[in-house]
Amino acid sequence: MKFIKTKFFEEQVKKLKNKYLKIEKDILKFENDFEIEPFSDLWWNIFKYRIRNSSIPVWKRGWFRIILKKYNNIILPLIIYSKTIKENVSDIEIIEALEKVLKEIN
Repeated sequence: MKFIKTKFFEEQVKKLKNKYLKIEKDILKFENDFEIEPFSDLWWNIFKYRIRNSSIPVWKRGWFRIILKKYNNIILPLIIYSKTIKENVSDIEIIEALEKVLKEIN
């Protein structure tokens, strides 16, 4: 599987990096260890996973959540957030992110 990170996704990472300095390392580890078995299968080949947050290695509630779209043999990261900042994302937020990411890669 190949990960394609868009500017839209990288902007989210950049905002989180102000608070979580090791986020890029955490994402890279996630990519290297990636398995298709999701934490949560949402819909339309869109999945939610947990990513360890090594900047605050306490409990799973403080881990990152990442929403991904499996698109052929490509993985498109759509949204990343920390549960310490945001409880969840809505379906509308996911659809809007999907539209932005697909527009960027086409």
